[in-house]
Amino acid sequence: MTALLAAPAGRPVVIRPAPRREPPFDDELTDGPSLPRPYDQRLPFDEPPAPPRVWRSGPPRPTGLPDPARWGRRLLVGMIETAGGRRPLHQLAAMLSPSVSRGIGADFERAAQLGTHHWLHRATVRSVRVSEPAHGVAELCATVDAGPRVRAVALRLEERHGRWCCTRLQLG
Repeated sequence: MTALLAAPAGRPVVIRPAPRREPPFDDELTDGPSLPRPYDQRLPFDEPPAPPRVWRSGPPRPTGLPDPARWGRRLLVGMIETAGGRRPLHQLAAMLSPSVSRGIGADFERAAQLGTHHWLHRATVRSVRVSEPAHGVAELCATVDAGPRVRAVALRLEERHGRWCCTRLQLG
């Protein structure tokens, strides 16, 4: 079947073959390296800019406070060591609010009463992201490798007496 095509004045009509509709598709053919074809062109989109390495928002941090990402990573490592029995919980007491300290202590004790280890006992910190929504406040989200699973941890740090203090903790 032949169709008559009307071309704009001065431009020739180009007929291109349609791609196959049945496998193997053009990109799956193994007859040689995939070379650019006459009508292959780069898409007209610019490359996206590289994302920033540190995610921060909000006002600048007060002077004298350490970087919350590094501080939060150290706190998570301390909690992992506590869950594994290599560090007593009272060593972290200055870094935690009383309610967070009681809560994490209860979690560890509950796991011990059940005769199991808390899932944090052999975890490793994978990544930490920071947002500073207000002066003297940092919110962190972290991913933690816990055996075959990856879990999330959320922390809220607040400045107290010139130091960071973890006032909220959510273990995922």
